[in-house]
Amino acid sequence: MEKNLSRRGFLGLTAAGVALAGAGLAGCSPANTGGNAAAKEDGGDSPSYEPGEIVETIDADIVVVGLGMSGLAAAVQAANNGDAVVGIEATNTTGGNGIGVEGIFAVGTKLQKDAGIEVTPVEIIQTEMEEAQMATNGALWNRFINASGDNVEWLIEQGVQFSGMVDDYLGSGVVSCFHWFEGDVASVGYVPQMTARAKELGVDMRLETSAKQLIMSDGKVAGLYAEDSGGNTLQINAKAVILATGGYAQNQELMEERGWNWDNIIYGGTPGHNGDGLKMAFDVGARSFVSSSTFNCTNICGRGDTFAWKADTFTSVFCGAGMFGTGGAQLWVNEDGERFICEDFAKDNFEMQSVPAMTHRAMYSVFDRAILEAGLAGDPDMLEFVDTDPEDDLCKADSIAELAEYFGMDAAALQASVDRYNELCEQGADADFGKPAESMVPISTPPFYMAKLNQYYLMSVGGIECNIDAQVVNQTKEPIAGLYAVGTDGCMLYRNIYTINVGGTCNGNNVNSGRTAANHAHGYIAG
Repeated sequence: MEKNLSRRGFLGLTAAGVALAGAGLAGCSPANTGGNAAAKEDGGDSPSYEPGEIVETIDADIVVVGLGMSGLAAAVQAANNGDAVVGIEATNTTGGNGIGVEGIFAVGTKLQKDAGIEVTPVEIIQTEMEEAQMATNGALWNRFINASGDNVEWLIEQGVQFSGMVDDYLGSGVVSCFHWFEGDVASVGYVPQMTARAKELGVDMRLETSAKQLIMSDGKVAGLYAEDSGGNTLQINAKAVILATGGYAQNQELMEERGWNWDNIIYGGTPGHNGDGLKMAFDVGARSFVSSSTFNCTNICGRGDTFAWKADTFTSVFCGAGMFGTGGAQLWVNEDGERFICEDFAKDNFEMQSVPAMTHRAMYSVFDRAILEAGLAGDPDMLEFVDTDPEDDLCKADSIAELAEYFGMDAAALQASVDRYNELCEQGADADFGKPAESMVPISTPPFYMAKLNQYYLMSVGGIECNIDAQVVNQTKEPIAGLYAVGTDGCMLYRNIYTINVGGTCNGNNVNSGRTAANHAHGYIAG
C-alpha cells in the first residue's frame, strides 16, 4: 500500500482557473461595536476593542474600508461625486483577491456591439432567478444587469483597460458577456488604473491601516477607529462607511457557521480575509447573511501547497477530464464508505463540486488504474508523478480493503459501494443516482486509488445582509443609516451557489455595488 499524490495537491482546477469570481481585499482587523445603546438595541455586542490614545483625527464624508475591486470602485465613484473620501487598507497594496480576476460581466457595451454580440438582459435575469429558486431579489438583478454596460463604459473613462475580447468565458458560459481586462487579469488592466485614478481624484489612501470599530451616534454611523502599522489609533469622522473587506474565508467560526468542515479547508486567496468587516457590522446590529452566502471553492486532493507545477497539463487534463475533485468517471464516497451522489453533477457549473462537502464530514474519490490513465490521457510524466510523489491524502493499493484501512474506513462498507457501482456499470445504467452511462466506468483494474477531497477555498461571497442600495440592514431589515457593504462583503445576487455559467457577474457586482453605495451615500450625506 502506497500513499501518493501530486506535488502536494492534485488539483481539480488550477489557481488561475478558479480566480475568476473576484473580490475586495480585507481592509480591517478585529472589529467590534461602537459601544452605544442604539447598537446594543439592534443586536450589537459589548465592545471588545478599546481605542487607545487618538494620535490623529481625520474628517471625511465617506470612509471606504478595503481597497480591492469593489473598494476601489466605491472610492473612485465617491470622489467623482465630490465627496471627501478616506480609503483604508490593511495590507501594503491595493487589489486583494481581485488581482487574479480576468474580466467582468456586462450587457450592451460598445465592445460587445463592435463584436456583433446581442444579448437580451431578461434572458440572464430569468436564468439567474430560476437557478436561485426565486430566492434572490429580482429587482436587484434587473438593476445590476441594466447598469452593467454603463459600468464598463465608466471604468473605461476612469482609465481601466480592456483587451477588446468579449466571450462566454472560455467556452463555459451560456452568454457572451465576459469582458476581458488588458493582459487578461485585473492586476494589469484594472487595479493600477483605479488606484491611480483614486489618487488623482484626491482620495486619502491609507495603506497598512486596519479598521477596528465603527463609531455610532444616535443609531447612525459617525465614522470609525483604525490603527496604522505602528499601532497608533486613528479616529476617522464620517457620515458614511462603506465596508469592502473581502469576506470571511479565513474566519473559522464563520466558515463553520456556513457549514464547512474547517479541517478540510485549504485557503487559496490573498491574506487578511478574516471576516472583520462582517464582525464590525454585526456588532452594530447588522443582519447576518452568512448561512445563505456563496463562495468560490473547488475540490482538490491533498493540501494544495503548490499549484504552479505543470499548470498547462493541470488545466487541460484535470479540468477537461473531470478528474478527482470535479467528479466524472470516479466513484465518490463519504466517511462511511457510502456512495452519495451522481459524480458528474458539477459538469455544468464547477462551483457546485464542493457543495456536498457541507453535508459530509469528508469526501473521497475512488478509481482504478484504467480510470487514472484515461483521465491523464496516458501522459507518462503525469502518471509517474502520481506514482512517485508521496502525499498523505491519496492511497495506492492492491485491494479496496487496503484503501479503507489507510483512511480508517469500514472495509466492508467501501467494498459494498464499489461492488454496487461496478454492478451498475455492467448494467449500463445508474439506477441509484442517474449518472450518465458514458461516465459509468467500473473500478476493476488494479492498482486501486483513493483520494481525500479537500476544499480549495478562494473567497466567500456575501455575508452581511443589504438592501438594493447596498445599505446594511438590521434584524428587522431596516437600513442602518450611513453603513454600506459592497463586493463580497455584501453581495446579495446569489443563494448558496455562484452561478458561474454566466461568467463575471460576481466581479460585475463588485463594481456595481461599489458605485451604488457611493452614489447612495452621496445623496444621504447631502440630505
